Amino acid sequence: MSKRKAYGGVLINDRGEVLLREPTNHFNGYVWTWPKGQPDEGDSPETCALREVLEETGYQAEIIAPLPGVFVSRETENRYYLMRPVCQAQPPDWETAQIRWVSFEQARKLLELTPNERGRQRDLAVLAAVEQWLAEHRNVPTTSV
Repeated sequence: MSKRKAYGGVLINDRGEVLLREPTNHFNGYVWTWPKGQPDEGDSPETCALREVLEETGYQAEIIAPLPGVFVSRETENRYYLMRPVCQAQPPDWETAQIRWVSFEQARKLLELTPNERGRQRDLAVLAAVEQWLAEHRNVPTTSV
């Protein structure tokens, strides 16, 4: 049986920080994670990822590039996009308790707090994919808001 598809984003600012979100009530065993969600009917993967980032972080963003790979959790196959923030357009929706810009080292420590092992491993793999992509594409312009 194939898993449902979900799409999300990793925002990076001009200080080289990434944006994590803390799900309300640590939904599904996540302490900190990336914004993501399932597409609405007719959504492209990119449209879904941008909408989920806006809803779950409050940031309007633009896509820099798709991250290579499929990142599997218990219920979904996830694809992510590396994104830059355009502006913080609104507060995060009810699904997010808080958001935090952090260094890659801080992100790793916060993601490791998640007791949901499969989800934790997925989120750490996404972080590693971002680091790898950035190492291969050194001069990527980002915007800080």
